[in-house]
Amino acid sequence: MTDVTEGSPGPAATTATAATTKPGKRKAKKQLGPAGQRRKQRRRRRRWIGFLALLTPMLWVLATDLLRRHDHLLRLDRWHRLGYLAGLCESFVFWAVLLYVASRARGVFRVAVGGLFVLLFSVALGVEGAFHRQWNTYLTLDGQIHSKSVAHSLYGYLPLARPSLLFEVVLAIAASIGILVFARRFVRPRRIPRLVAPIFVPAVLVLAVKTPVSYRVVMSSPPDLLYFHGVTATVKENLDLTNDSPDLRVERRRPEPVPKLSAKPKRPRNVLLVLQESQRADVSCVAYDPAGDCATPFSNEAVPDRMPLHEMHAHDSTTAISISNIWSGVRPTEPRAVLHSVPLLWEYAAAAGWDTAYWTSQNLIFGNARLYVQDIPASHFAVATHLDTMADLDAGAYDALLTERVIEEFGELEEPFFAVVHYSNVHYPYVYDEKHAPFQPAVFKNAPELNDQFLNYYKNVVYLSDMAVGKLLRHVRETDKGARTVVVYTSDHGESFREHWQMGHTSSLYEEEIRVPTWIDAPAGTLAPEEEASIRAAEHAYVYHLDLAPTFLDLLGVWDDPALVPFRRRMIGHPLTRPERTIEPVPLTNCTGVWECSFRNWGAMQGPLKVQAREWDAEYHCFDLRTDPDEEKNLGEAACGSLPLFARSLYHVMPNVTPPGRPKVNWGK
Repeated sequence: MTDVTEGSPGPAATTATAATTKPGKRKAKKQLGPAGQRRKQRRRRRRWIGFLALLTPMLWVLATDLLRRHDHLLRLDRWHRLGYLAGLCESFVFWAVLLYVASRARGVFRVAVGGLFVLLFSVALGVEGAFHRQWNTYLTLDGQIHSKSVAHSLYGYLPLARPSLLFEVVLAIAASIGILVFARRFVRPRRIPRLVAPIFVPAVLVLAVKTPVSYRVVMSSPPDLLYFHGVTATVKENLDLTNDSPDLRVERRRPEPVPKLSAKPKRPRNVLLVLQESQRADVSCVAYDPAGDCATPFSNEAVPDRMPLHEMHAHDSTTAISISNIWSGVRPTEPRAVLHSVPLLWEYAAAAGWDTAYWTSQNLIFGNARLYVQDIPASHFAVATHLDTMADLDAGAYDALLTERVIEEFGELEEPFFAVVHYSNVHYPYVYDEKHAPFQPAVFKNAPELNDQFLNYYKNVVYLSDMAVGKLLRHVRETDKGARTVVVYTSDHGESFREHWQMGHTSSLYEEEIRVPTWIDAPAGTLAPEEEASIRAAEHAYVYHLDLAPTFLDLLGVWDDPALVPFRRRMIGHPLTRPERTIEPVPLTNCTGVWECSFRNWGAMQGPLKVQAREWDAEYHCFDLRTDPDEEKNLGEAACGSLPLFARSLYHVMPNVTPPGRPKVNWGK
């Protein structure tokens, strides 16, 4: 029997107490509920805002990308869309880890990783934004790998002093700081994650530089990943860990200032250069052909009164070298620093008070080519990526798009003007349309037994491009401004089809690669009689691309200006508008300080005599083009007189080595 001590509750009392306590506790909990619920809601809201803060960098990447290239992203196929979404997920993880660690309440990680976040976000998104504003595409490996300076590759050689480009960088800096402040306000790392998270910082940095991206043509990766991928490739290239860009490519020009020039052309006129790509002279109607029996019938019909130049020769078979020769008038053998500092025709024209323009379907992201024209003074400027952000890296945007752009803007030019329209589609891998392919049979195969059919394929490519050229020329000639415009037409180089055992271009200096179609069309009254007579007299003379810059300067009316004398000293060519011809030896080479060759080939030409060699040759091959235009018989060095000695004075002794054992070349400072 259990005793119940006085003052102690008995079993009944205990039960009663328990019964009365539970409702009391429940009542107390209900009384505290609203405050607790509010605290819980605040914590939940803070966590959601904190997550949004971590998500904000990726949302910024997505939003700015959609603003810049929503049309491009909508054109992506299913698999590339999935790839883009995967890239956004990686972008989220990368920036979120950095922000999470940077949001610690205190400590060295807070400061260091916070600074790292601001730096990486500002540079990656700022540079990509500026690059897209400048070129209508993002900076990728293609635009960075050829840089010999990692520092320059970080900002893509952009002219960031331009307000519109600087705005993009400043905007990215402001966004990075704002996002960091936002995250530190709402992200509350818990104890265990706070300790573990810093371990993931190196991991996400490695992930960012190791992940493959879609960077060419389709370009279905977010811009931040594209940037990190390109910088990583450039660093590896400069550390000799990779060998993806073994040869020198053009860098950003630093042109000498041109003093004010006094333009005194012999007749009021505008000047238009139409520059074709990879076009052979022997498939073109250089002189007017009433039958149009060639691959260029449209330009042939558009300007029937043109003045042909049948023996125009490029000094090379490489686009970058040709445009340097044509636009600067300076020998391709000048030191690298000179080739990157001499003024181009646009600078001379602007100094003379002329309006200027440059339109091209060439994709200038290729091989840093954009840097050669990035800083030219031009009121109208467009390259392949402005015409089509998905332009092919080699063949460029469609030439038809280029013609439409020029037609749209041609009327906006102020007279007098100097303009260049630079086509691209004849470059391998060629732009072909079976609906416009009259030369048959045609196949896109370079097997030796199919060479004739492959040549037909090439002629159809020329035909298609010429449709765009012909449309442009017809438009120009139908306008009032066009009636006062002198048109000069040429190609940068030709194309070989096994005539001397090679395909394409850059591999040699034979006629199929360097004799180019050229003509000048001048409406009545745009040339003085003596200028026209001089051009007509040059129809069968041996003339060169180095003659074109002096010709343009004479057409601009500045060739005799005393202020031009220091610049003329570097030019060995002569204006085709004057009787004097270039009769001294001229260099031929595919290896220069603006564009080094995969394997070296060089030569020289003087009138019909030409010497050439490639790096495995022990001597120069000599040809007389008057008796052997197809260069089938090597006459030996002695038959070319002093021309081999001239070539050796430029290129020194041939090493007689076989690729890939070529020695490095010092192109001069």
